[in-house]
Amino acid sequence: MGRYLRHTGLLDWDQGKLAEACVLVAGVGGLGSASSLYLAAAGVGRLRLCDPDRVELPDLNRQVLYSMSSLGKPKVEEAVRRLSGLNPETAVEIFEERVTEENIDRLAAECDIIVDGLDNMEGRFVLNAYSVRRRVPYVYGAIYGWQGMASLIHPPGTGCLSCLMPVVPPRPAGMIPVPGFLPGTIGLIQAAEAIKHLMGAGTDLGGRLLIYDGRSMTFDLVAWGGNTECSMCGTVSK
Repeated sequence: MGRYLRHTGLLDWDQGKLAEACVLVAGVGGLGSASSLYLAAAGVGRLRLCDPDRVELPDLNRQVLYSMSSLGKPKVEEAVRRLSGLNPETAVEIFEERVTEENIDRLAAECDIIVDGLDNMEGRFVLNAYSVRRRVPYVYGAIYGWQGMASLIHPPGTGCLSCLMPVVPPRPAGMIPVPGFLPGTIGLIQAAEAIKHLMGAGTDLGGRLLIYDGRSMTFDLVAWGGNTECSMCGTVSK
């Protein structure tokens, strides 16, 4: 128990609940690198990592799971090596594939919560639809430029991603500009939200959207609720 000594000194910390939990981290790029490191360090029992990509040199300024020796290798294989070295008590399962409507039921089966580390809205809406259908909590995170956002979605208690964005926004052309620390900041917030929710500790971001601006170093919270007219969750949010 020495590994978690600093955690278990907290009155509302429940290491046993974390040890029994299974978390799907969809995408192990910038967001998923940070969140998966801290989920494993916290002692989550099972991590499922899903990502089809290989490590490239421009990834290394923000995807802290990887190093120069990782270049050209599958991200999930390098991630399991790093996370298992960090905490061998966390079982890590890997899936070298993209999140789709066809595989999400298999990828998220038995998972207690989903952490969104994706870089495309199509995949995010697949996660959101699964969250609504199965009522599995979903930790949303996104970054662009100097800004990042995070929230916890868990219908019927909260609205869903489709409430916030009724129409899937077009993907920006070319490489998305972002400072390396930004996905790390949002990824850590996502890990914190997942850990708190799994233990039932503290107050989560359900019904609130956190907006972080790295340039001005400000955090804003915007309250938002379910939309009963939402085509995705309207029937369960009423």
